[in-house]
Amino acid sequence: MIIAVDDRDPHPASSPIARSARHAAAVPPPAVHAAPTRIEYTHTRVVPAARLALHERVGVVRSDRSALAEAFKMLRNQVLQKMHADGHRVLAVTSPRQIPGKSLSALNLALAIAADFDSTALLVDADLSGNGLQGLFGLEAASGLGDYLLHGMPIPELLVNPGIERLVFLPAGSAAVAQSAELLATRVARELVGEMKSRYDNRIVIVDLPPALATADALAFLPLADTTLVVIEEHTTRMADMESLAELLAPFELVGTVMSQPLV
Repeated sequence: MIIAVDDRDPHPASSPIARSARHAAAVPPPAVHAAPTRIEYTHTRVVPAARLALHERVGVVRSDRSALAEAFKMLRNQVLQKMHADGHRVLAVTSPRQIPGKSLSALNLALAIAADFDSTALLVDADLSGNGLQGLFGLEAASGLGDYLLHGMPIPELLVNPGIERLVFLPAGSAAVAQSAELLATRVARELVGEMKSRYDNRIVIVDLPPALATADALAFLPLADTTLVVIEEHTTRMADMESLAELLAPFELVGTVMSQPLV
C-alpha cells in the first residue's frame, strides 16, 4: 500500500444516540506510564463472532508487526495528526469506482485507530446498497443506518462492538435502500452525524461511502464529513476516473489518497 466517558448523558433523551453505547468513564492511567483507554460496553451489543469473521478475511490487519499492519499504523498517524490539527472528527472514505480496497482501507484504518491508546473509533457502513462493510463482519442481516433513517430504529439497538477494544460498528442495515442518496442528505442524517462527532472527545468517525462516480450517495453525504480519504487501486483505477473524481471532490477537503493493491 502506498500512503500518498462519562456515565452522565450530555444529550437529551430524544437525541439519536442517547442511551447508546454508554461507556463507563475511562480509567485514568498512572502518571508514571502510558496506558490504553479502557471501555466497558454497558449498552452496545458485543458480538465476538464478528471479530472471528474479520480474522478470516484476506487483507484485514491484525495486531502484529506485519508490513500491512505497519502500513496502516503509518496511515493512522498521518490521518490523526492532520485531523487533530484541523479540529476534524468525521472522515469519509470513498473511491472512483467499486474496488475491494475501499472498504478494506476504511476497516483497517478504523482498526488501527482503535489500537491507538488515546483514541476510539466509530466505523459507519454508509453503503446502503448492502455492498459495503457489513458482510466483512458477518452481519449481513443486521439492522443499521438505513433502519434508523427510514424507520427511526434507535441507534443504541444498532451499534455493535465486534469484540475489539475501542471499536464500535454501525452496519448499513437489514435491507438495501433504493433512495439512499436522498436519505444521506436528510436533516436526520445531519443531526446524527453531528451527535456522533461530538459525543466523545476521543472519537474518530470513519464513514465508508459508495464509490463517488458510481452513485449519487457519496456526493450527498460529503458535506457532512470534515474531510475525505480517497482509495484507488493500483493498475486498475483509470486516469480518467481519477480526473473526474478530482473535479467532483474539488469543493471538499481531502486528507489524502491511498493506493491499494488488488487482492489475490
